[in-house]
Amino acid sequence: MILQPLTLVIPTRDRPDFLEKCLRSVFSCQAEIPSVIVSDNSITDHSAIATLRRQYGFAYIRQSGKLSQTEHLNICCKELPSTPWVLVLHDDDELYPDSLRKLNTFLSQCENVGLVVAGIQYIDEQGTVRKEWIPKCHTTLRGEEALRYLGLEWRLRPPGMILSVQAVRKIGGYVEIGRTAADYVLATQLGYVSGVAFFPKFVGRFRQGIQQMTDVSTPEKSAEWLEFSIRQAELTAALGCSAATADQVMDYSTWWTFLGIASRWFPSQPSFVTQLARRSLHHSPRTGQWQRRVRREYPFLFWRPSWLAWKLCQFTQRARRFLEKL
Repeated sequence: MILQPLTLVIPTRDRPDFLEKCLRSVFSCQAEIPSVIVSDNSITDHSAIATLRRQYGFAYIRQSGKLSQTEHLNICCKELPSTPWVLVLHDDDELYPDSLRKLNTFLSQCENVGLVVAGIQYIDEQGTVRKEWIPKCHTTLRGEEALRYLGLEWRLRPPGMILSVQAVRKIGGYVEIGRTAADYVLATQLGYVSGVAFFPKFVGRFRQGIQQMTDVSTPEKSAEWLEFSIRQAELTAALGCSAATADQVMDYSTWWTFLGIASRWFPSQPSFVTQLARRSLHHSPRTGQWQRRVRREYPFLFWRPSWLAWKLCQFTQRARRFLEKL
């Protein structure tokens, strides 16, 4: 019997519809199925869970229902696995078909790193693929070189992160930012402390939508997403890297996030985007590649005095409303 290098842990909470799709991507679409543990942090039990257990036969852990997201994820990646590696597959994400067979072979030969980064597909609520990403790096990175690479790659996210259980225990697991577990910080810290290797094939499918942290469907959620990104960059920059690398990470994380929000909200709420630009300027370094890009695309957001930009935004909003009435 060959010892499996990987445990698949699926944290879930009150989403049996997504969980069924997630489990199907494991048990019906993989040639090799590893140890699978579903960790249920629901407040109330669901008959659907019992049905899924009979159908797929996974190991099941019933949590208290009172764990925070961060507490739950730390249990999933530090306490539940009995193998060297763990892939935490959120219940609304999926595995890429027949991805674990080659991944298991890769992990069996991968030593002395804390993190393996693999490719992911971005899917919508219906499971349609919208974007794809595969890491281009083929060498193992460590220290500041690893931190710089990971810190300047926001497409790095679960389920394209395979974690060394020992390395996660060593650094203490996820940190929490505003009741949300900081995946980006965990990845950069693992790479910086223990090293990162790259698996240039698809492993996971990341679902985007209104239930995810990246939701920018309202101004309030967009502002929260920007604050979360800024705080993650601050924690990453505080790991001990050089000032130049810290500035690069802060510039990238802040203004990359801002661009996504601006493209969504500037046509309808330019004054809101102006406020976020001021907030971003307060936290980011004075110069940077991504700030320069924003300055080229939205130059009036940086005018002095600032009231000129504010007046222009107000005029744009009023003109748009007037045209809509016409």
